[in-house]
Amino acid sequence: MAVQFRRKKGTVDDISTASMADIAFLLLIFFLVSTIFSQELGLPMQLPGQASETARVSQKNILNIEIQANNLVTINGVPFGIPSIEGEVRRRILENENLICQLKVHPDSFYETMVNVLDELQLAEAKKISIKGMEIVE
Repeated sequence: MAVQFRRKKGTVDDISTASMADIAFLLLIFFLVSTIFSQELGLPMQLPGQASETARVSQKNILNIEIQANNLVTINGVPFGIPSIEGEVRRRILENENLICQLKVHPDSFYETMVNVLDELQLAEAKKISIKGMEIVE
């Protein structure tokens, strides 16, 4: 005995799309409200105010740190690796509390190198930092 199924005529199985836009809009609002955006803090620096004066500084109180075009970092002309900068600067600050770290950056060097050197200066607890761009002589 074979069983035969009858099809109902006139019924179509469709999903109503009338409220799909409403659902998508509500989901969009939900994700916008519940999402947390991360905020980059950048490099914390205290910049001088408008009334800052130019002061003369003795050469013995200046530590020259240069980042050359090939990203070589030198301290007073001696090449240093980035991880060893913290120890050297910390040692020199202990010797001279009035030490000012003058960072000269070549325009062709990588920005990442400058940020890494600034991070090392911050770890060495250098409070007086001067940033200067190198002049290119052609």
